[in-house]
Amino acid sequence: MTATELSTFVRDRARHVTDGTDTSSAIEFGAPRMHFESADSWSSLSGCMEWRAELRLSALDAHGDAPEVIAGAVQFLILRAGYERPSEILPLYGGHAANFAELFDEEWLDPELDESDDFTGGMPISTVLAVLDASIDTRVPSDSLLRAWALAETVHTMLPTTSGLVVMPALPTTARPRRRLISTDAIDPDGTRIGCVTIPGHPSFYGQATAYVYLEEARQELADVRDTPVRITVQD
Repeated sequence: MTATELSTFVRDRARHVTDGTDTSSAIEFGAPRMHFESADSWSSLSGCMEWRAELRLSALDAHGDAPEVIAGAVQFLILRAGYERPSEILPLYGGHAANFAELFDEEWLDPELDESDDFTGGMPISTVLAVLDASIDTRVPSDSLLRAWALAETVHTMLPTTSGLVVMPALPTTARPRRRLISTDAIDPDGTRIGCVTIPGHPSFYGQATAYVYLEEARQELADVRDTPVRITVQD
């Protein structure tokens, strides 16, 4: 199915919605789903690939051939342990990606994390999903949990069930903080909503291993998001 930007759909709504539907003030969307595409530009690398997961919605009163709308996106890397050194390849994907290098030692996750019974359950990590950015269209209501839902679905889809690890910046922006101590008011709330915790010894990052049930439990807590209509105000 084709997809278009939310702003474009709103502008052209008359051609997409069924006759008699009042869209003068708002349009309701639902049925969120994630659409995954490779965004990689370094095909020569074996141990790292960049992905983009689009959050797509469907207008509830649209024609059957109406396009889906892109309401947000998750940009992320999939790193496979034992291949290239993250300290060397992460900078290829930009400064935000390079920040994750502190979590690794040579080609592997930092041993203090990889062998931690408390953080990884003693399960060797083979795959790391590093969230570079998770954005949502500004038209989506601020109290919506769609961003957290999109993150949870991305982790569920792209990581193995026992040897995976998701990592993400503790702050909504991936910029490195100037001070080691981070105000709790500034921490990205969706990190905890999807089951992540502060990574031991690395307060600038949140993470969680798939060896534990926390990620899946958090995903189940967010399941109702899929059944909740999203009302987008029309601003001509």
